[in-house]
Amino acid sequence: MTTYKEGIPLGTEVAHFLLWGYSLEEFPGRGVIEALGEDIEIEENAIYLRASLGFVKKDEKGFLVVDRRTKDIDKDEIERLINDFPTFVDGYEFELFYSFDVHFILKIKERNGWISDKISDSDPFYKNRYVMKVQPIKELCKNGVEYNKAKDTAKALNKYLLNVHKILENHKINRKRRKMEKMPANFLLTKWASRYRKVESFKERWGMRGVVLGSSSLFKGLAKFLGMDFIKIDSFKEGINLIPELNYDFIHLHTKETDEAAHTKNPLNKVKVIEKIDKLIGNLKLNDDDLLIITADHSTPSVGSLIHSGESVPIIFYGKNVRVDSVKEFNEISCSNGHLRIRGEELMHLILNYTNRALLYGLRAGNRLRYYIPKDDDIGLLQE
Repeated sequence: MTTYKEGIPLGTEVAHFLLWGYSLEEFPGRGVIEALGEDIEIEENAIYLRASLGFVKKDEKGFLVVDRRTKDIDKDEIERLINDFPTFVDGYEFELFYSFDVHFILKIKERNGWISDKISDSDPFYKNRYVMKVQPIKELCKNGVEYNKAKDTAKALNKYLLNVHKILENHKINRKRRKMEKMPANFLLTKWASRYRKVESFKERWGMRGVVLGSSSLFKGLAKFLGMDFIKIDSFKEGINLIPELNYDFIHLHTKETDEAAHTKNPLNKVKVIEKIDKLIGNLKLNDDDLLIITADHSTPSVGSLIHSGESVPIIFYGKNVRVDSVKEFNEISCSNGHLRIRGEELMHLILNYTNRALLYGLRAGNRLRYYIPKDDDIGLLQE
């Protein structure tokens, strides 16, 4: 399965959004998803970004990012640092919500009008790079008015970040940390600007009650955005044991362990994790009508410098309605010989097909177009 397009690496949030049958045009941006996952009250006339305290060194080119995450800094130090940050710049209101480690959600509002999320990141993301100037992204703007608003938003955010840097550079907390030979937190790096937009819920689109089992606030945010339930789990094993007790049409169990193992760039670490997960899946108790799907949302190479990569991923469908092919092993090479070669946008349609829920194309059941066979309660019935 190619989640989006061959060669394009995806983040977890976008990949799952596509796998669950939504388009990139409907995606609000990761900032909003993370804000929802942190239970922040979302306002329509505000934008949300991920912000992180890092360490930079200034030179003639700008601010070289030495570390995108300041190490060995406690929450008390962080709170004392951010208490001195400005809250208003050029008519824009800035508010930080602490998340975890050195990470925040940054909320920005325009006091006397609307605000644009069509702006670039300041966080360079990759190693040995400089802080980027926040700029309006022209191809994302629908017209000149929106571009000018994005330009104003970017200008205000750049000014805010520079003001914050000056405060951090001279802050007594950082002066103390330097004396103790600790890394200072002297820059706020931002990315993933986005604003809320309403989309069709998962149940409305696919006719199934869905639940997500995961360990991160990101999945909590995705579930909330799409009207799915969320159950926090501490381990993949806990999720496997919980599944038989759940009464849902669609259950999504996620583990980050394979991704984290690959990030160590030691392939043997990933082997150990896959073997552990394989044994746990073997303990899963399935009913006759259940459809089991095992796949990945993206490739995470265990060698090289890429964080995620853009190759296809193996996928298996196991259920009584599934056409069997000759593939006997579940891995990238073997699965490439299977009879299915799909894109992520087709996954939910195959699920409807294999669970006898797929509506014959062209039928018009109820007051909107559907992909699934609706129940009588979902549509209006003619009565005398």
